[in-house]
Amino acid sequence: MQGEDGVPYLRFMVFNPSATTDVRGGENRVTETTLNQFKKELDSFVVIVSMNMAAGALAMALAMTWIIVAVQGLPVWQIPAPLRIPVAILFMICFGFGLNWIVTSGRILRGVKQVRREYRRRNGPVPDEILTCWIVRVLAHYRENRPVIRWMVPVSIAGGSAFLLLGLSNLVQGIWGAGDPFRWFAFIAAAINITVGSASIVGVRYFRRYSAAWDERIEAAARSENALQCALERR
Repeated sequence: MQGEDGVPYLRFMVFNPSATTDVRGGENRVTETTLNQFKKELDSFVVIVSMNMAAGALAMALAMTWIIVAVQGLPVWQIPAPLRIPVAILFMICFGFGLNWIVTSGRILRGVKQVRREYRRRNGPVPDEILTCWIVRVLAHYRENRPVIRWMVPVSIAGGSAFLLLGLSNLVQGIWGAGDPFRWFAFIAAAINITVGSASIVGVRYFRRYSAAWDERIEAAARSENALQCALERR
């Protein structure tokens, strides 16, 4: 739809192109299809950021383990004495990156969860003005953090793969640990790690689709702003 100057309205630019609205009692109401689509986008955003926080925590845990092994020269991983300190420093840097990634992901997650919390607290039909406000806020948050968010896809894939490998390792330990009274803990750990890893890989698939839609909406909004600016300059 276009305005009087042929400039598309922003609220129609941010909606899903296939979305429609119902007019009841003189008030526009967003259809359930559009609302459900927005919910899926929010959920995928939360999942991908949460998986990145899990990947950061995993990196910190592994780095701390390797630091202890490297410094003490434990038998599980023999490192020449002259290399122990440099290797420990390298893993300390990895620990710092993991911690920083958790903090960064947490900041991005807070912005998304604010909108998600408002959505969940909303009862009854949602006017399209409110949904438009939510979409614009998510788009603004996405655009502000887009450089970091672009890294979340490969980090999530790497973290998910690591959790899957850990889960398979736990599963093998449980199977081969016949007679060990604690082997059931290995099966529990396997279930948790495989679930987290699978959720991370599947979440990437949906997040890629929605992030492409968000990029398109941002570009459309930018074109709309440029068209509006040109229309104002002609007056």
